[in-house]
Amino acid sequence: MEKMLRRAGPVMLLGALLAACGGGSDSNPATTIAKTSGGNGDAQTATVASALPTALSVTVTEDGAVKAGATVTWSTVAGSGTVAPTSAVTNASGVATTVWTLGTVAGAQTARATLAGAGGSPVSFTATGTAGAATTFTKDVGDGQNAFPSTAFTPLSVKVADQFGNGVSGVTVNWVVQSGSATVAGPASVTNASGIASIGVTSGATAGPAVVRATNPTVAGNLDFALTVVAFPLARGVTAAFTSYTSDANGTVDPAVDTIGVGGTVTWAGLGSGSHLVRSTGATSFTTQTVNAATYQFTFNSVGTFTYDCTIHGNGMTGQVVVK
Repeated sequence: MEKMLRRAGPVMLLGALLAACGGGSDSNPATTIAKTSGGNGDAQTATVASALPTALSVTVTEDGAVKAGATVTWSTVAGSGTVAPTSAVTNASGVATTVWTLGTVAGAQTARATLAGAGGSPVSFTATGTAGAATTFTKDVGDGQNAFPSTAFTPLSVKVADQFGNGVSGVTVNWVVQSGSATVAGPASVTNASGIASIGVTSGATAGPAVVRATNPTVAGNLDFALTVVAFPLARGVTAAFTSYTSDANGTVDPAVDTIGVGGTVTWAGLGSGSHLVRSTGATSFTTQTVNAATYQFTFNSVGTFTYDCTIHGNGMTGQVVVK
């Protein structure tokens, strides 16, 4: 019995020492950082370059209990504005806060809270920046175009933006033909999410310059788009090569498609002696070539669409003349 007690002595002493030191518990406290529950400033929306109304807030805990005195570093992703302060110490409730001022580019932005060595670090916050008040009114696309009579121009468009270039949506833009032969698709259009408003324009029957003006009630100033209605050409050429007809003007092939004005002449070249002959094929016809020659010409004096092929190669070698 005495031997047993002597042997048990060291074991009992070790147990007493472990108990005095806290037993087998973890001696390294677990520190975590997370968004404060409720009202933490995440997912806000505000005008670009303005401070968010609710401060960003995180809570730091250690072994499940709030931790005061921890230094939290605040930062933003490039283009996402600034935070103040950039370093904050947690209070008695384990909370650290900062105020976020958004960047100048509309859209999604990101800020972060970092605590070195803490679980959950970094903590990310998002916000959405919206465009400010409209301050600029500029042309987007469509200026300086040419079009044949009674043909659609590429739509004209303008941009309404804030001082940082962010498009402002929902602004009504008014359109009117100031001069010349043209019509607009409607009296007004509204800017989209990118701040762009556009309008369709069709040329009139009379060749010459035209001006379409854009205005809006938000930003002062007129934007004049210079357009030109050009007469249909009175001469076009088509080249025959191998077993194809190709338009010299636009490169279309089988069919080679050309548009000319009334009284215009089409010249076919490369026909060779007996290699190709131009043959009218449509219900609206013109005179078919009957004499073997290297070139053939025909003047179209009436409006219509005239189709043709090669007498020798048939419908594998075709073209079309549109007379307006």
